[in-house]
Amino acid sequence: MLDANTVQKIINAPVEDRLQMIEDILHSLKSDIKTNTPKTPHKPFRIRKISLGKDINLDRDELYSERG
Repeated sequence: MLDANTVQKIINAPVEDRLQMIEDILHSLKSDIKTNTPKTPHKPFRIRKISLGKDINLDRDELYSERG
């Protein structure tokens, strides 16, 4: 944990230095996330087929005519 003195130094630092600190922290977090995240195998995407009983025919022009 940061002590009050360190926090005060960060607050009083120039904006460019504070932005650089933020960027460094984000890069560190990204590398930690990459190394600590377990890789899960990809499962194939499956679509379950369903039957509505009959074919449904729609007139797209009529359907979208309400939208203008």
